[in-house]
Amino acid sequence: MSGLFSFLKRIRNINSPPNVPAKNADALRFGILGAARIAPNALIIPAISHPDVVVLAVASRDASKASAYAKKHRISKVYSGDDCYQAVLDDPDIDVVYIPLPNGLHYEWTMRALSSGKHVLVEKPMADTPQEAQQMIELAASKNLVLLEAIHYTFHPATHRVKELLDSGELGKITGIRADFAVPDAPHGIFFLKDDVRFKYDLGGGATMDMGVYPLSAVRFFTASEPVKVSSARAVGHAADPARIDREMTARLMLQSSIEAETYADFGMSGWGPFHIFPRLLKASVHVECERGALEYFNYPLAHVFHSIKIKPQGGKERVEKAYRFADGRGQDWWSSYRYQLEAFVEQVRGRAPHYWPEADDPVRQLQWVEGIYAAADMPARPASELYSPSHDFAV
Repeated sequence: MSGLFSFLKRIRNINSPPNVPAKNADALRFGILGAARIAPNALIIPAISHPDVVVLAVASRDASKASAYAKKHRISKVYSGDDCYQAVLDDPDIDVVYIPLPNGLHYEWTMRALSSGKHVLVEKPMADTPQEAQQMIELAASKNLVLLEAIHYTFHPATHRVKELLDSGELGKITGIRADFAVPDAPHGIFFLKDDVRFKYDLGGGATMDMGVYPLSAVRFFTASEPVKVSSARAVGHAADPARIDREMTARLMLQSSIEAETYADFGMSGWGPFHIFPRLLKASVHVECERGALEYFNYPLAHVFHSIKIKPQGGKERVEKAYRFADGRGQDWWSSYRYQLEAFVEQVRGRAPHYWPEADDPVRQLQWVEGIYAAADMPARPASELYSPSHDFAV
């Protein structure tokens, strides 16, 4: 019963942060490009509990949508119309731009934001191609600005506890790893919209570019090694564009130190049983095989909601751990992975040392292997982004 109470209390506090602090006079002021569905969880709610962050502006081409979004989330500045994204970049009151736009627009608007002297938090993947990501990173460095690809789970204490356990040598060297992130087929709107941007090739869509970023990054993060080849990959095409958009992708990779890895991502797993009438459950686990045992990290993409870390030593007793805050006391047990990410981002902007920060070229290496998986699955890589302003809003 105490476990259920803790769970419900944590969920309540994640969505409605307690003990809201006063904002610092010089708090970083964020502007959001696009009235995105992900922004409340990824930035707006986490910002409530951060004294050094204010979400000041939102831009949407649809004026009524922009106004309704701003009113709902108590955002004081609203930009709309054809030039609304650029208006945010031109606003001298904005310090940081959050970009949750479709993948195919990340390059253009990140480059524009950096050129305007703004720090940038951009949703994953950083770009459509490794070359684009490299240019973005180089521009940020040349302007001494902070640029972060928002792979938020890597900032959560549970993720770092798993890494600590694997690095400790308790289970011996890693020999194999499998990472999944897949959702069941569901009515439109529960996970994805009917005409979702994730199904559009020209906007950088596809399961590997969206959900697949998580298992691929998990394989690289927990092994601290890079793939040396994609052994095989199998795609199931999406009905919207089966030749170019993957609804499902399974890939096998060989990593450094002869570690075998497998990743699996799926926008809509079919049911099981007669006529597939029974829905499947969410798949979101990392399973690591080691010389002297195994480890399983359940629900790594949303560890703040609930997670478990099962340690299974050979010949020893299995145990389960959880970690909602860091051992040194940093954080709160109700902080989401997005809140931990925001904490690290602010620390980096302020010139302090965050608890964790990825290597600058990590997004480039990630996208190189995304392209390798597509090639092995006989699917085209995502196209380089065109520098244009969209004529309408995209729902993400």
